[in-house]
Amino acid sequence: MDARGTVLAANATLGRLLGAAPEALRGEMFDALLSGPTRLLYHSYLQPLLRMHGNVQELSLTLKASDGSPVDVLFYSARSADPPGADHIDVVLAPIRRRRGIEDEMLRIKRAADQSPGLIFQLMQSAEGGLCFPYVSDAVRRLYGTTPELARRSADAVLGCIHPADREQLLASLRACAAAGLGWSGVFRVTRADGSLRSHEMHASPRRLDLEVLVWHGHIADVTEQHELECNLAEREAADRASRVRSEILARISHELRTPLNAIIGFSTLLRGGASGDLNEAQRHQLGVILSSGRHLLGLVNQVLDISAAEASPLGTELEAVPLAPAILEAMDLLRTQADVSGVHLRPLACDRALQAMAHPQHLRQVLVNLLSNAVKYNRRGGEVAITVSRPAEPGLHPHQVAVAVKDTGPGLSLEQQAQLFQAFNRLGAQHTEAEGTGLGLVITQQLLAQMNGSIEVHSTLGAGSTFTVLLPLAADVAPVTGAVYAVEGDESSAPVLPAHTEATRGDSPEAFRWRPSSAGSATRGRILYVEDNSINILLMEAIVGLRPEVVLESVPNGGAALEALGRQRPDLLLLDMHLPDTTGPQLLTQLRELDGMRGVAAVAVSAAARSEDITAAMAHGFDDYWTKPLHVDRTLAEIDRWLMRSADSLLPGARR
Repeated sequence: MDARGTVLAANATLGRLLGAAPEALRGEMFDALLSGPTRLLYHSYLQPLLRMHGNVQELSLTLKASDGSPVDVLFYSARSADPPGADHIDVVLAPIRRRRGIEDEMLRIKRAADQSPGLIFQLMQSAEGGLCFPYVSDAVRRLYGTTPELARRSADAVLGCIHPADREQLLASLRACAAAGLGWSGVFRVTRADGSLRSHEMHASPRRLDLEVLVWHGHIADVTEQHELECNLAEREAADRASRVRSEILARISHELRTPLNAIIGFSTLLRGGASGDLNEAQRHQLGVILSSGRHLLGLVNQVLDISAAEASPLGTELEAVPLAPAILEAMDLLRTQADVSGVHLRPLACDRALQAMAHPQHLRQVLVNLLSNAVKYNRRGGEVAITVSRPAEPGLHPHQVAVAVKDTGPGLSLEQQAQLFQAFNRLGAQHTEAEGTGLGLVITQQLLAQMNGSIEVHSTLGAGSTFTVLLPLAADVAPVTGAVYAVEGDESSAPVLPAHTEATRGDSPEAFRWRPSSAGSATRGRILYVEDNSINILLMEAIVGLRPEVVLESVPNGGAALEALGRQRPDLLLLDMHLPDTTGPQLLTQLRELDGMRGVAAVAVSAAARSEDITAAMAHGFDDYWTKPLHVDRTLAEIDRWLMRSADSLLPGARR
């Protein structure tokens, strides 16, 4: 026979066993010679073996003689090698009399089929078009709530359980595949007796017994849980893709907005800080409006990115024990200028210096700055802002939580306004006042607290101010007992030294920048190579560095020009844009580090890409610092002083590079 099971030749012995002439057997399908139950064994086990390698040793089968009587035989086969390249199988059928052994083997096969978690079946379509199941395994009871006997009488016992919307489509697909001689695979829904829906997966292949009768051999499995997992995974992957696309779009928008803002804020700051002597008072005021508007737009860009980052962050990760007193004092220092301009007094902090919360340091700082900024912005002139910290032992507080409350003396909020808090871009009517804002600060605050397993509560009365209370997990190594509480007064001298890449906060005012010489004992000296392809950014950097007369700035537009410049003279400081026409900042830094004498030269990334992952990736690649555009003039000068002084110190006798 061939690989498909067509009998190519038969000898006289087989003819005598079956009561037929050998020539009459030629062209028959081998399964037509088998008894009904044996066909199942043939299709599910024997035929796949024959297709794979053709060799089978001693398998019990039952043939069907021309008079319908069974003929028990042992089946042996081997792929033919004569003639060479022949694609057929030689089969030996040895008659046996061990009927009991055959029956036992068939019983084992049936038991194996019935114990299978899936349903094994034969579905027959008669010449009249009716459907029945000549064979179904016992799994039909569990999957379809019926019995094999009922399924053999009528296929509706099984097919009637299929969801009506899927049943007609399934039968139509089976008919189309049978006409094309193809197998069918698919998933359909089944309605259980209790009304619940299950997903069943079926694989079946057709076999024509004659021109009118068609038999499907197949397997059905319940894949409801697997299907739900796949759907959930697909939905999660789609949501992740959408989140990544949104983050990339927001990052791109942020990058494109920061580039012109770098010029607007930078040049406005320089003009207002000391280079605007020829301007009259009205022009100086107009310049201040430009600067204030630029910073307001920058704040909006930052907050949109903050929301995107908070939504993408996993819950409860990267938490550590953060001392509360230093974190609160830092936030107060950042808002002190804004409070002074608004005429609002920041009361001294009362907090146990040993008290710590489980938090993300940057997220906690942003939460505190957001709440303090609102308390100052929406306060009254002459008002106060107070921060209190409640220990775990105090009444009404969970023993594993610590509370930080920010209380203001502003106009307060109505119950209706409190219900609308934490809605993006909803400023609760404050858009009609002089207070600037975007309505995003509290949204970001709530999302950041969720990332730290914390929460926020609001208590407010019209005319009596508002109190925003942050609840955070208490650090495990802090005992919830009463301890010493210190009153801590923040002052200007305690303000932290901020790196140049720190964004301008809401506390920065247009009057904050005043040009001043280097704080070093002598004027800062050195040579800076700035690799930047945007001519406006180059003009701004030249103007900033121009405030240091002893510093030489060389600007080049791409990586190739940077390599040429380094061939002429080695700089004391490298400033590299992250996106250049011919390379990237990290790639260029790798090339520059390979040049003689360049491994010890400080390299700073200067970029409008402001996401935390952008900064982290650059620092991991070997940059010494990261300055985010738009540049803060005062802090940029301070950082230039610091890096050039470090470079000068490294060249002193005995200094190590």
